[in-house]
Amino acid sequence: MFNVAKLRIRCGIRALNARQLSTTAQCRSLDYYVVKTADGNKLRVTLEKAKQIIGYHSFRGTRPINEDRYAIKTLQMPGDDKRNEIESQRLYVGIFDGHGGSEVSEWLSKNLDSLIESVELKELPKIIKELKSFGGYFRRFCMPKAFKDIVEISTGMPLPGIHDTVLTLEQRLNLSFMKADVICTEKEQPATGSDGKPVQSGSTGSIAIVQSKDMKPFWESDQFDIVIAHVGDTRILLCDASTGEAISLSTGDHHPNNSFELDRIRKYAGYVTTDSWGDDRILGTLATSRAFGDSQLKRFGVSAEPDFVRHSFNSNNPAAFMVLVTDGITSVMSNQEVVDCVKLYDDPQRAAKEIVNIAEQYGTEDNATCMVVRLKGWGSAMPDYTKRLRDYKSSTSTMSSRQSW
Repeated sequence: MFNVAKLRIRCGIRALNARQLSTTAQCRSLDYYVVKTADGNKLRVTLEKAKQIIGYHSFRGTRPINEDRYAIKTLQMPGDDKRNEIESQRLYVGIFDGHGGSEVSEWLSKNLDSLIESVELKELPKIIKELKSFGGYFRRFCMPKAFKDIVEISTGMPLPGIHDTVLTLEQRLNLSFMKADVICTEKEQPATGSDGKPVQSGSTGSIAIVQSKDMKPFWESDQFDIVIAHVGDTRILLCDASTGEAISLSTGDHHPNNSFELDRIRKYAGYVTTDSWGDDRILGTLATSRAFGDSQLKRFGVSAEPDFVRHSFNSNNPAAFMVLVTDGITSVMSNQEVVDCVKLYDDPQRAAKEIVNIAEQYGTEDNATCMVVRLKGWGSAMPDYTKRLRDYKSSTSTMSSRQSW
C-alpha cells in the first residue's frame, strides 16, 4: 500500500474516501495519479506538484528563447472505464526539443497525449494519403509493420472484422505520431531567417509510458512495463538499481550520421552534407533525421516514424529512476554522467535542476531540459562511475562546444 508519510507528499493530494472516481466514455489524459492508502482511501497525486516523485527543470542556455517542452500526464485508453481505475492508469511523460521556434514542441506537449488516447484506425488511410502528398521519400512510404495484419497494405483501409478502437499500444503510438506529424506540418508557418533562407520549424520527441502490473503506484511498483516511442535526439535513460549503470531506453539518436538513418535517407530521398564544424545535416540544414513538422524537408526523408520499444522490470532487474533529457545536456554529458549525478540528490526535483546546472557549467549553449522520474529502487546504494571525470571537467569548465539542433 502507498505510504504517504514515507514520501512526505505535502501538496497536490486530495482525499477521495473510498468512492470510485467519476469516469466518462471519452478518453482524456489526467494530471493526477490515483493511489490507495493502507486504510482503503484513495488519493489524487497531482504529478507536476509532487516533486518528490517527478522533478523537472529547463534552461534556455545562450539561445534567445527556450524551445524545449515537457509533458506529465496519466493516460486513459479506450476500455479503461470498464477496468479498475488504479490498475488501468498509465504514467505518460514526454520531452520535446523544438527548433525554428517553439510552436511544434508546444503543441506536442499539450496534445500528443490526447492523440494517443483517442486515435482510431479508420484515420490511417487519410494520414497515409497526407504523408504521400509530400512526395519524395513518402511517395514510396511503407506501411509500418505494426499494421500489417489489420489493414490493406496499399491503402491503409482496415480489414473486414477489425474494430477501429481495438489497437495495441504499438499501433496506437505509431498512428498518433504520424497523425501528429501531419497536424504539425499543417500548422507550420513559413518563415525566413536573417540570411533569407527558409527556417525549418519542428521538434523531436521522446515519450515513456509506465504501467504498473502489481496494483502499486509506479514509484513503488516491483513489476512494471516502460514503453518508449522515440523520434530525434532527445533521450530516455534508466538507472539499474542493482549496478548503478545507465541504460538507454530510447533506441539512439536519429542523426544523419547514424548508419541506418544515412542509408534510409540516401536510398529513398535526400542527401547529407557535413558543415565546417563537422556536423552532418540533411541538405545542409537539419541535424536530426527524424522530427515532427519540418514540412519543407519531408520529401527528403525527415519523418516522425517512431522507434518503439517495450521494457519489462521486476524484482530481478530493479530500476532506481528514469531520466528524460534534451541534447543540450547530452551534448556535454554522457549517459552515465547524467545517471551518476542524479544519485547524489535526495529528491528528483533537485536532481533535475542540478543536471541542468552542471550542463550549463560544462558549456552547453543549447536549451537544456531534464526530467527525473522516481522508481522503486530510488535511494539504493550504487557506485559513482564518473566522479573523477566530472571533477576533471568541472576544473576545466571554461570549455565550450558548438551545439546543433
